[in-house]
Amino acid sequence: MGLPRFFPENKIHEFQYIPRYYDPVKDEISRRVDEINKELGKEGTEDVRLIQKGTFRRRYERQHKELRQSNLRVFVLVVILSLICYFVNRYFGFM
Repeated sequence: MGLPRFFPENKIHEFQYIPRYYDPVKDEISRRVDEINKELGKEGTEDVRLIQKGTFRRRYERQHKELRQSNLRVFVLVVILSLICYFVNRYFGFM
C-alpha cells in the first residue's frame, strides 16, 4: 500500500469506434417484421430507454461526492502549504 494521492491518476481512454455497414437484406427483413407486428397488434421492435426512478438523484449524489472530494483535496493542500510557509518564515525569519 502506498502513500495516499491527492490527485487521481489519468485513466486510459479507449477509442470505441463501431463501424456501421448498410445491409439491405437485414433492413428489408426488419421492415417486414415490423409490418407483421403492426398487423398483429404488437408494439414495434424499437428499443425504448426509460428513465428509471432515482436516476437523476444518483447522478447528482455522485457528482456532489466527487466535488466534495475535490474540495477536500484543495483544502488539505492549502493547509499544508500554509503550515510550510509559516514554519519557514518562523525559523528562517524572512519577515
